[in-house]
Amino acid sequence: MQPAQAIEDSEYRELESAFRPHGGVAGCEAVTELLRGRMDQPISRLARWIVGREVLSLEWGSRLMVPLFQFDRFTMLPRPVVGEVLRELAPVLGDWSLALWFARPNALLGYRAPVEAIQGHARAVADAARAQRFLVCG
Repeated sequence: MQPAQAIEDSEYRELESAFRPHGGVAGCEAVTELLRGRMDQPISRLARWIVGREVLSLEWGSRLMVPLFQFDRFTMLPRPVVGEVLRELAPVLGDWSLALWFARPNALLGYRAPVEAIQGHARAVADAARAQRFLVCG
């Protein structure tokens, strides 16, 4: 295994572990099935959300994967704060780095990962993303 692939494998396992208690990570096909019972044209809807940066997706082994914490589990609509964070950080971080940002502890969130704080502290997560962008851009 190449060193870069080993790092990516390790990071993916880290993402899976962080996201598992919050719905896990699913392929686009599985997300589309979850959406199908709740809305019309689920494939188009998911694609629009991804392209519009309302939902984060990442490529893993030739599959597009979607962390499920981004959705309200009852309506399957994207949480508005996720789009806010993506609009803040996507210009400065790639998809993998964005996913890791959600998964790793953040000092501005009391060393909780954004994925853990997003449900009850959405404003704090958005503020942490804004601060991160300032740190990256100066």
